[in-house]
Amino acid sequence: MTSKRFEAFLSFILKWECVRDKHGNVIAEHDPQDPGGLTKYGIDKASHPKVDIANLTLAQATEIYFREWRACGAESMPPGLGEVFFNACVNCGVWRAHKLLHDPGTHNTADNFLDAQESFYRRLVAARVQSRREHSEDPEWLNDHPDLSKFLKGWLNRTADLRRRIKA
Repeated sequence: MTSKRFEAFLSFILKWECVRDKHGNVIAEHDPQDPGGLTKYGIDKASHPKVDIANLTLAQATEIYFREWRACGAESMPPGLGEVFFNACVNCGVWRAHKLLHDPGTHNTADNFLDAQESFYRRLVAARVQSRREHSEDPEWLNDHPDLSKFLKGWLNRTADLRRRIKA
């Protein structure tokens, strides 16, 4: 069982989280730069170690997302804020989403939350770039701390798309 609000928002999550082959089928991917590891429908192995990611179905992914939607409390938040909060839970983790929600500048509004999320992404990438410069002589450190700058444009496009969606 799901909620109409969750069902209406799931299409946004899947739009940004699914990788498709040339025939349009959702496939599992393993980007070595992505700390989540093997991922399908946005469900990653690092966050879901007991899930068979390679064989995950849309129905199973939907069930996982709905459990996470309920657990994080998105349904009880005002429209717009619940959706941007859940998006952050999916994209940067529940702990980080809660931290962004309680940022003094957020004031529990969807727009302010998205501003805080975009700022977090920029700080994350800048800090990683700086750290990689400082550790450039240590290949093991570099392997354990991938460069996340290639994800920044996509993260910012995603928040911009979400901003448009919640205003529609």
